[in-house]
Amino acid sequence: MAGVSFGLLGPIRVWHDSHQLDAGSPQQRGVLALLLLGEGRQVTLEEIVGALWGPEAPRSAVVTTRTYISRLRRLLTGAAGGGTSAEIRSAGRGYQLLVDPAAVDVTVFRQTTADARDARDRGEDAEAARLLRGALALWRGPALDGLGGSFFEGRRTWLEQLRASAMEERWALDIGQGDCAQAIAELTLATSGEPYRERLWELLMWALDSEGRRDEALSAYERIARLLDDDLGLEPGPGLRRMHARISAALV
Repeated sequence: MAGVSFGLLGPIRVWHDSHQLDAGSPQQRGVLALLLLGEGRQVTLEEIVGALWGPEAPRSAVVTTRTYISRLRRLLTGAAGGGTSAEIRSAGRGYQLLVDPAAVDVTVFRQTTADARDARDRGEDAEAARLLRGALALWRGPALDGLGGSFFEGRRTWLEQLRASAMEERWALDIGQGDCAQAIAELTLATSGEPYRERLWELLMWALDSEGRRDEALSAYERIARLLDDDLGLEPGPGLRRMHARISAALV
């Protein structure tokens, strides 16, 4: 994309055309991330100070924040040669960042996944899967990587949940279209990384069964059922039980 663009789905990045710009210190990148997450609304000084320093903010926090804002303004103005496509404006007791939504990877990710859901609802599964692959390709690592504190941890968790949901939907679409081999390989890794996420096991069972590997699908159910019981004292949820019942019924 020509012009200034921003990345939050990984380390905080600013690009002008294909050239990466120096977005400054971690705290300065945190200010930029806050403004981008605000999606054009006012972000108050109090919100910025609270996100960067928490309840123990030093007296100099407001002055330091204004210094970060000044530096970011120079960065964005310089990137566009005075005709910037991204502008930080003062708004009440705070700031707003005006930028084309298509220049922010988080916004593009959320819009593309919404478009994928619409395509799926129209029965256009191949198009939905294509859109989800494009959305997931925007991720360069953990969201908001390098930013600490409870505010950013909360936003990171939210974004990672959106990513996980998009991955699960893409696997479901692939399996439904008979493209199971890659899904099985990826889901095998995913269940190792998140062993208590039942939806992953449900998808893995479905993919294995679709490939004619019914015994392996039932074995996967036994593994997750034992894991849930031994570690958490729980039984498999309704989704897993339905998948198990469907596969078992086919053996009769």
